[in-house]
Amino acid sequence: MDTSTKRSFEILGLREDASKEDADCAYRALIAEKTDWSDVKEINWAYECVRQYFASSVTHASAGPEASASPEEFHPSSPPEERMTGSGRRIAVVAASLIGVVLVVLAALLAFKVIAPFRARGTGDLSAIIKTVKPSVITVTTDGAARGSGFVVSKDGYIVTNAHVMRELTGKATFSDGSVVDVDLVIVDPDRDFALLKARQVRQYPFLRLADSSACSEGDTVIAAGTPLSFETTFTRGIISSAKRLFPAYKASFIQTDAALSPGNSGGPLMNLSGDVIGINSLKISGLSVEGMGFAVAINDVKHHISARRQMGESELARQLARVEEKMEEMNQWRDQSSGGEEKRARDRMVEEQWERDRRRREFSEKVEEANRSLREQKEKEERRIQEEAERYRSGMRDQMEAKRKALSECLQAANHRYQTAWNESCASMNLGMQCKLPYSSASILEQRLMQSRNECFRLHPQ
Repeated sequence: MDTSTKRSFEILGLREDASKEDADCAYRALIAEKTDWSDVKEINWAYECVRQYFASSVTHASAGPEASASPEEFHPSSPPEERMTGSGRRIAVVAASLIGVVLVVLAALLAFKVIAPFRARGTGDLSAIIKTVKPSVITVTTDGAARGSGFVVSKDGYIVTNAHVMRELTGKATFSDGSVVDVDLVIVDPDRDFALLKARQVRQYPFLRLADSSACSEGDTVIAAGTPLSFETTFTRGIISSAKRLFPAYKASFIQTDAALSPGNSGGPLMNLSGDVIGINSLKISGLSVEGMGFAVAINDVKHHISARRQMGESELARQLARVEEKMEEMNQWRDQSSGGEEKRARDRMVEEQWERDRRRREFSEKVEEANRSLREQKEKEERRIQEEAERYRSGMRDQMEAKRKALSECLQAANHRYQTAWNESCASMNLGMQCKLPYSSASILEQRLMQSRNECFRLHPQ
């Protein structure tokens, strides 16, 4: 492989053992990304040189070592500025042909939406950016609870998050489509609040590109992504308030932003309007009088970890994880001091308010219990009163019924006595003996009187 061919491979970002398919993919990606004509011209030259290289390799393999190119054959073995010393007409024709081929290829790619994801980047279209980067943002879970956020940085499943998010050797990563994969801790750097994870499941992962964080400046629009308060794949927008902030607990520089950050955003990406990562959301300063002060670790300060991907041993990981706790405590103390103890006072007020709420809750519970006890006593008393009244009513009814029965019986007996007396008197008036047999007319009159007396008894004493 000659010098020009090696340079062509470097321009396309290819290794020397790359295939023609790799060259085609790299060419399409670069063409979709570059907008300057000089860059496009250099990429076209490199791509044509690589194509000639692969074509010559196939020709030599089939024709043998005797096969060689004709002296009149065109070889793009030197940069465009060096070839301009040849025949102007021939170069113009070749250049026109190359431009025509490039335009046709680009038109075809656009027609079939091959480079649609790349067009979304750099346009400032927030909807398109979010749709593109969303599959690469994950939620980090350890011990069955969501601890924070992260994002994929390579197609083979390397994931970036904060050291204070991933405090265990293993965990899980949940993607926006709901899929969950197991992850292992690869690198942890407490001085930069950085952790690198590796997904166990082998597949092609969507990933985010890393930008140059030193190129960002105050006023640039940024997008923060993550899982605040367990609301997965949440996006917020803000500006860069400062491109470089330093904290005594860390060796990394931080990008300050007013994009809304909440617990759970830690470890998520801070991106520019190209959808490329410029920082890792790490912390915020909060308080009753503090708003819009979030900070992200500058991505340039941890790129060496991402590119090295050096697997730490378990003992080293355990030692560094212990240092993470120390860094967090140191940072908390600094925040308390820098904010004049406002957060501590706020926490103390929260504790006092919680105690007051608990006291009121206990008082309310005691009052409710006392009211329930009083209601139960009143209910029992009322039930006893009703039972006693019912018993008195039943007893009164029995006495009343007995009195009516007795009165009716006495009335009937009196009617029968009058009947017997009248019968005997009638017998005596006829000079007949007692209990005589009266004529029908007299007996009928007495019996009618008896029936009237009996009916009067039933009327006066109904049962």
